[in-house]
Amino acid sequence: MTTITAPDPDGMTTTDSRANARPMVDFVVIGAMRAGTTTLHNTLSRHPQISMSRDKETDFFIAEKNLSRGADWYRGQFDPQRPLWGEASPNYTKARDFAGVPERVAQRAPDARLIYVVRDPVARAASQFEHSWTMGLLRTLPEDLIGSHEYHSLIDISSYAKQLDLWHAHFPNDQILVVDFDALLAEPDVQVNRILAHVGAESMQLDKLASQNSGRQLSKVPLPLLRLAQGPMRPLLTTVLGPRMRDRLRRLAAIGPRRVTPSLPEPVLQHMRDDLAQDTARFREMTGLELAHWSV
Repeated sequence: MTTITAPDPDGMTTTDSRANARPMVDFVVIGAMRAGTTTLHNTLSRHPQISMSRDKETDFFIAEKNLSRGADWYRGQFDPQRPLWGEASPNYTKARDFAGVPERVAQRAPDARLIYVVRDPVARAASQFEHSWTMGLLRTLPEDLIGSHEYHSLIDISSYAKQLDLWHAHFPNDQILVVDFDALLAEPDVQVNRILAHVGAESMQLDKLASQNSGRQLSKVPLPLLRLAQGPMRPLLTTVLGPRMRDRLRRLAAIGPRRVTPSLPEPVLQHMRDDLAQDTARFREMTGLELAHWSV
């Protein structure tokens, strides 16, 4: 069969024979960061119909990250024997830092089902701040946070209505499912089966959610090891080691004293509530969710 190479909008090329074989991806967990995307990725990977990406965060649709690796690399993330392919990359709802993601997903996977897991926006921002400190990625002190680049990035990621606006410009409402993180924890069987129905998979019985990122565990892993695992060696490690082996190695590496991360003081948290109040109100209106347990 003759294979015709077609130009890609971002300068890549894809082959018609492979591009027409099946959708590039069937569903994408687009965020939010620090809202259970790792837990959801690991839980969905248990389903016999679903192949979750080998790399939990492929970041394929981000020009500054893995877009240049090409379609074959992306397709290689999935098990061709399983009918549904999915991935979870919370960087897809960081519009301030990574523009153009919804357009790229719509170009390459226009029928993809999207899942957006959200939590209290201030709690999410505080969790990201502490996680970044634990990982050695941030050294801005709490008293210096307001007005900094890091602060504006935290607020942008927690501006759920603003993020959804960009996705709604390319996907209809019925392709986007919003999930409350607290509901996912409280009733995992109900929420996971909502997600499975949304992506076209059969329901499954769920006793508990899969493992999630443990800040306490990560805080005991020596920083040089964390930097090694998150640096240039990461693609090789994720190729050679499966998720279970990586989790086991992370537990074994948690041998050092726990690094104490600074917590955000109440004045900073209140500043965040004020900055996020309008967007959060609009998000409630957009989704019809009450979210009465949120602090904003």
